[in-house]
Amino acid sequence: MLREGAAEGTVLANAFRAYVRLHGMHETGQSGSFRLGSKIPTGKPKQNVIMSLHLKLATFIMRSASNTARFGWRQCNTPAFVESGSEPSIATLREFEDGLGFFRPFEGLLSVRDFNGKDVLDLGCGHGGRTAYYALEGDPRSIVGVEITPARIRVAFNSARRLCSNKGMLFAAGVGEALPFQSESFDAIVSYDVFEHVGDLQAVLRECHRVLRRGGRLYALFPPYYGPRAHHLDFVTTLPFLHHVFRPRVLVDAANRILQERPNLRDSPLPAPSRSYLGREVLPRLNGTTERDFRRLVFESPFKIDEIALLPFAWGPGGTAKRAVRAFCRVMLSLPWPFTRDLFVGTIRCILRK
Repeated sequence: MLREGAAEGTVLANAFRAYVRLHGMHETGQSGSFRLGSKIPTGKPKQNVIMSLHLKLATFIMRSASNTARFGWRQCNTPAFVESGSEPSIATLREFEDGLGFFRPFEGLLSVRDFNGKDVLDLGCGHGGRTAYYALEGDPRSIVGVEITPARIRVAFNSARRLCSNKGMLFAAGVGEALPFQSESFDAIVSYDVFEHVGDLQAVLRECHRVLRRGGRLYALFPPYYGPRAHHLDFVTTLPFLHHVFRPRVLVDAANRILQERPNLRDSPLPAPSRSYLGREVLPRLNGTTERDFRRLVFESPFKIDEIALLPFAWGPGGTAKRAVRAFCRVMLSLPWPFTRDLFVGTIRCILRK
């Protein structure tokens, strides 16, 4: 998947040059034609014209780079992908088949067998596929998957039961900021690509600490907000760094334009950007947490830190191009940059202990 991603910078540059060739000499607004860089017509506010140009450029770039076949060309934001019938949900199956994927980034620090005989919480269990994998392969005493909507819990329950008969596997609706469990209920908490979505990560960390037993650990993986592909627009394009170039509102409007043309990509348009718990305007369903934000939140929490590690962008198996990107990012992460290191990070890996 990341082999094609290695050439995305070239795709972005070529798309921009093509846009200028196609539109740069005859950009038209309500006040008439003008050239990029020329004096903006007085009949239209300058800011609106600039925003309009940004939107057109963002839409053009996002159209120019198709999304990848990450899910076998099955779109992950549509009812056909999510809903279960007589067979398990496609989304649940995909998570189950990728169950081992949670453990690889821990590089030997955690295995599914470490859950044997323990009470485990899967925080942000999605459609239940990974929960079923942990229950089947790890043989925990109990495992509870938590998701925010009853609809997802219904899919998880119906589908996961077809993949694993472990009677200790349960599902519950709830939010990380107010977990529906008594204090000291679990020996371990796992969370995969969830922390970037929660409403208040500081509150989630407090709740995780509360429901863990003494000596219990929280294992989490998630991308920082300014990571190359952390924009979560994969259903349209996997081009990196779009959220570094364009404001959230521009990207949302551009994505929704494309969704109008290709409604098969998603069952509903993206909502407007919002202010996160950190006070930033962020893309929908993201909270804007950076690597530095996360370190500060953990230091302020009651957790003890076993590890906080930054995995470089393009981490994992791959070809020569991917290895080169990974090596470059690893070098960049070793330097004391005054700006965010998110630029070179694919995933934050953390192990926190009570």
